[in-house]
Amino acid sequence: MNTDRRTFIRNSSATAGTAALATQLAFPTVTFGVDLAKKFKIGLIGCGGRGTGAAAQALSADSNTEMWALADLWPEQIEQTRQILDKQHSGRINVPEGRRFTGLNAYQELLDSGVDIVLIATPPGFRPQHFAAAVDAGKHVFAEKPVATDAPGVRSVLATNEKAKAKGLAVVSGLCWRYETNMRKTVKALQDGAIGKIVNCESTRYLKGVAKMAERQEGWTDLEYQLRNWYYFTWLSGDFIAEQFVHELDKMSWLLGRYPASVLASGGRISRTEEKYGHVFDHFNAMFEYDDGVRYYASTRQQPNCDGVFRDHVFGTEGWCDLMKFTIYGKNQQRIGKNRTNMHQLEHDEMYAALRQGEIPNNGEYMAHSTLMGLMARESAYTGKQITWDQMLKSKKRYVPEKLDWNMKLPDPPVAKPGITPFI
Repeated sequence: MNTDRRTFIRNSSATAGTAALATQLAFPTVTFGVDLAKKFKIGLIGCGGRGTGAAAQALSADSNTEMWALADLWPEQIEQTRQILDKQHSGRINVPEGRRFTGLNAYQELLDSGVDIVLIATPPGFRPQHFAAAVDAGKHVFAEKPVATDAPGVRSVLATNEKAKAKGLAVVSGLCWRYETNMRKTVKALQDGAIGKIVNCESTRYLKGVAKMAERQEGWTDLEYQLRNWYYFTWLSGDFIAEQFVHELDKMSWLLGRYPASVLASGGRISRTEEKYGHVFDHFNAMFEYDDGVRYYASTRQQPNCDGVFRDHVFGTEGWCDLMKFTIYGKNQQRIGKNRTNMHQLEHDEMYAALRQGEIPNNGEYMAHSTLMGLMARESAYTGKQITWDQMLKSKKRYVPEKLDWNMKLPDPPVAKPGITPFI
C-alpha cells in the first residue's frame, strides 16, 4: 500500500485487484479480516459538494467509522452536509452543535476535537495551512486536489509530507485516477511497452465552465466576497488548469514516471471578459518538454455554447492509446476495460484497508508535484515565458495572503497580461 512512485508502479496491478475486491465484500471483510476494534473518528474541513462526497465515501469505506466533527466558513454549509450524511449513514453522524465549527479558525478547533482522520476539502489556497496543522496534530489526512495555489504552498506541502512520514501518518490524495481499476491496468500495459517507446502525449479537456460568480451582497467584506467566489480567484483556486486539469497532468506524470523539464503555455480570456468572472483565464494551451525529448500537449478551456472534448492520448513507436477508453491501438491492439469504476470510493477503500493492516499509504510527493505542474503551466500562460521545473519550484511569487482577517482590504487582482506580467 506504499504509494510512492516506484512502489506504486511496481504494485499497480496487484493493488487494482485488491481495490476491486474491497468494494465487493460486505463489512467487516472490506478490511480483510483485521480486527475493527478501533473506531475511527472522522473530521471534515470544507463542507462543499466535494467535501460532502468525500465524507460519505470515507464512511462507506469502513463500517467502524463515525463522522465526529465538521468545519466550514458558513454554518449553512455544515448543516447541509450533516443532513446529507445522516440520510446516507444514519446512526453514524455524531456531530452535536459543539463539534460544528465555523469561521477562519474552524479547522484548528476541529483538529482539537478528538478526530483521528481529517478530510481536507477547503479551497486549494487553504490546503497547505490545513495540511500542516493536521500533521502537526498527529492526524491521518485525505487531501483533495490540488494542494496549493503557489510555489511557497507546494514547498510547504512537501515539507509537511516529510513530517507525516516521520510520524507514521497516512497521506492520501484526491487525485483519484491513480485508484481507477482500468486506468491502472492501462497505465501498466503502457509502462510494460504495449505501444513501444512513448513519443508524445496529448490531453484535451474542453468544458462549458462552472457557475457564475455570486453577486456581492450588502455587508460582505472583500474577503467574504472572494471566499464565496473562490473558483474565480487565483489565490484560492489556482485557476482551473490547476484546480481541474490537474487530473490530466497527474495521469501523464504517473504514466511517464517523471515530471517535465519545462513548459511554454498560452492562455487568456475570451468568454470571461466581464468583471463578474473574477480574474481567472478561460483557456490554456501548454507544451511540456521532457529531458528525453518527449512532449506533452495539454489544452483546456471553459467556454459556454462550445463543443466539448475530454480525452487523453498517448503515442508510441508501435501504436497509440486512448487512455479514457482504456484502449490500445496498433501492434498490441486491445481494450483493457469498458466501464469506469468508482475511483472516488476506491481511494478511501484502500486508505482504510491499509490503516486496518497497519500500513501507512503516502501520496504526498505526487500530489504536490502534480500540483506544481499545473502551477507552472499557469505561470507560463500568465507571463508568456517558458518556465523550467526548477524555476517554478523556487518561485517566490506568493498568491495567498500571509494573514487573513474578515475586514482586511483585499482588492480584486488585475487580470494577467502575457508579455507584461512578470514571472517572480
